[in-house]
Amino acid sequence: MGTQQEDGNQGVREIPKWAGRYSRNRTLSIVVSQMVFVYGALMFGGLSYLTGLAYVHGHRPLAALGLLLLSVWSTFWLWFSFIGGRRMIPKIASWLYRGEGQVLPDQSGFVIRGPKPTWVGFVFAFCILASVGLGFLGYIPTRLMQPVSAVYVVPFMLYLGWAQRGSGSPFMLIWPVLYGAHAILLALGVIPGLGPMLDMFVPTIGYGLVAALAGHVYSRIALRKLRSLASDTPQSGASDDG
Repeated sequence: MGTQQEDGNQGVREIPKWAGRYSRNRTLSIVVSQMVFVYGALMFGGLSYLTGLAYVHGHRPLAALGLLLLSVWSTFWLWFSFIGGRRMIPKIASWLYRGEGQVLPDQSGFVIRGPKPTWVGFVFAFCILASVGLGFLGYIPTRLMQPVSAVYVVPFMLYLGWAQRGSGSPFMLIWPVLYGAHAILLALGVIPGLGPMLDMFVPTIGYGLVAALAGHVYSRIALRKLRSLASDTPQSGASDDG
């Protein structure tokens, strides 16, 4: 009976640890965000292509309609990016996890030291604008845009992972690792370039999805372990009372 009591106590001590692992790896909100981004990019690309096609073939009314739709979509996208998405995506993620209850991660490790997040964001934005500008001016070859972007994207992602180490999924660190590896292989010519747009699009969205889905898979493992511990705990308590 002493062994059963020790096992029960050990199970109780394990529950907070696995609850934290589960909550930190509920990454479906990131998957939803990536899918929304892909949809938005396809809408922009499709409307732009159809508008240009109509204009080239002399269909001015259709081209005007395309510009109108593109303007409406751009306005909606700006609203969604800064306001709507912050409200809708967490609600969608909560709905996806609706059958699993709510668990809050341990925030004790969420301590940001060093550069303030605002300044880090400004530096990151400046690097984006600088690289895009240098690319337009011809100082950065098109095939090297993604490798050059890795110089500031990878440190920024690693900073976010470090800053959110007490509440974010550690699997999201897969994202900068794969992004950096892709940049090295692309710069060395080991993998072929897919074009200026896809060379940026695939590593940004594709590797982000890989990392988020890895976190989601681990959350399934943690949830199964958590439920197992929760179901075993009352049994050990019952045996102690007997």
